[in-house]
Amino acid sequence: MVEEEPQFEVVLKMVLWDEDREAIFHRLQVNKVTGERAEAIYRAARAERVKILRGDGFKALGAGLACLTAAVACYFGFRLDELEVSRFGEGFIALPFLPWFLGFFAAILFGFGIWKVVQGLFEMLFASTKKGSIADR
Repeated sequence: MVEEEPQFEVVLKMVLWDEDREAIFHRLQVNKVTGERAEAIYRAARAERVKILRGDGFKALGAGLACLTAAVACYFGFRLDELEVSRFGEGFIALPFLPWFLGFFAAILFGFGIWKVVQGLFEMLFASTKKGSIADR
């Protein structure tokens, strides 16, 4: 198993920090790991990086779907689609404050949910092309 190799943890850290491929292979060569064995260690570390990035994308997707669900539940649960004008006294027309506040909250939540869903999908789809260290996340 590749994960049991003595150099795997070092290579994994280097891959997570998005160090150059040549630098990683140079380090392996210095430690007398070459050829197919070095390539297998690098591929396993790379797969672990992609798995971590896709997991982060899946979390963002879940958060976005939860926000969308909460926004839709708030909108239809409080019947914000059926707001009516209320009359107070003679000629004073006002809408109740609470339904408008809930509607505004539902709209903000809906927008945030869409943003997180799109972000999560892009992170999941393009995890293998992401550049930069994931240790900073």
